[in-house]
Amino acid sequence: MRRLPLLVLLCGAALFGVAGGVASADVGGPAIVSFLNAQRAANGIPAGIAEDPSLSSGCAAHDDYGRVNDVLVHDEDPAKPGYSAAGRTAAQTSVLYAGGGPWTAAVNPFEQAPIHLHQLLAPRLDRMGAAEKQGYGCATTLASRARPAPAAQITYTYPGNGVRDWPVSQVASEGPYTPGQQVGIPAGTRTGPYLYVSFDGPTLDPGATAQATGATLTGPDGAALPVAVADNTTPGLEDYLPPGMEVIPRAALQPQTTYAASVTATVTPSGGGAPVPFSSAWSFTTGGTAAAPVVPVAPDPAPVLVPAPAPAVTPAAVVPPAAAPAAAVRAIARVAGTRARIRGRALTVALRCSAACTLKAGGTLTIGTRRATLKAVTFRRGSAGAITVPIGMSKAVLRRLRAARSARLALTVSARPTVGRASTTLRASLPVALR
Repeated sequence: MRRLPLLVLLCGAALFGVAGGVASADVGGPAIVSFLNAQRAANGIPAGIAEDPSLSSGCAAHDDYGRVNDVLVHDEDPAKPGYSAAGRTAAQTSVLYAGGGPWTAAVNPFEQAPIHLHQLLAPRLDRMGAAEKQGYGCATTLASRARPAPAAQITYTYPGNGVRDWPVSQVASEGPYTPGQQVGIPAGTRTGPYLYVSFDGPTLDPGATAQATGATLTGPDGAALPVAVADNTTPGLEDYLPPGMEVIPRAALQPQTTYAASVTATVTPSGGGAPVPFSSAWSFTTGGTAAAPVVPVAPDPAPVLVPAPAPAVTPAAVVPPAAAPAAAVRAIARVAGTRARIRGRALTVALRCSAACTLKAGGTLTIGTRRATLKAVTFRRGSAGAITVPIGMSKAVLRRLRAARSARLALTVSARPTVGRASTTLRASLPVALR
């Protein structure tokens, strides 16, 4: 089953400094999970997520690592102070933020980070850990999506049907980009509030693919408002959103006004099978204010293939950091293509580097129930931009792959800048184009 990437929503990790020594009371896992459960229940999304003390302990350890090293990343370096195995595991399965909070019943630090928030609202999320310490926050979203499938098809929305006092507008902000940016809305644009839709059903799974086929938003006069739509077939979002879609009003809504929304989509199980049609309509009423800006979040981490299902995301508003001196240049790698492709005896993967860099790419190929580790290759690029990396396969692996009906590559890429020392690691799960 496909796992969502950790935004490593994304394909790389970004660095956001904590705003000048934030002083706030720490918030533990039980409280954070309770706040999220209440938020989900208030909008008709399955609640009852269990707080896992061991996962919360890992989150707390990673918060300490971030504070000690002044970083916000989805990994830990064993050579750096504060490293722990539990913290590293939490980092690789969580959404992260810094400089905001505290997380309260009224404030979710990921509210203005649509990819991250959508993962926190994923219907199958059933168990998680969380912790906020000295301005650093962590909440696991990939550790467990094992909630049983519903008995019938169902659509969940945020805001839920009949919800009142919804914000009239927002400025979405997160790394590496917002869903709006992927459908033509420039970064920093004030839009109406994102409308989140998640689909589930007895034949579906957390890795299912949703393709929107229609969306409308109308006010009391019945006139349709201009909207943009993103789903997990939108380029750049394929592995980052749970099965569902996001409807983005292109302009702020009117205060104290009731709006009617409708969506249609087809959802395909991750293992293949007949697409399942969905159609849903609901309404909500705005209040009188815009959504408050939120805090910096780490870009989501990339999906990692493991036997148990699980998603991932990282939340909150992101303000690009000031330019760093040359010695601290950071090479951020991201996946530029949506699939790995067979070329001769190699799998090719399209990558992109944010600066002149050296990329080392390898991974594990899953073909049915069998796995093969592919030898890592190293490539260099003299400037920022895209590069297609071929990863070689043995003849035996190639034969199995060509005979397969489906396959996925668990890709691991390390990126090191030509100038500077700050390397980054990205992990992503990509389907393999077999034909």
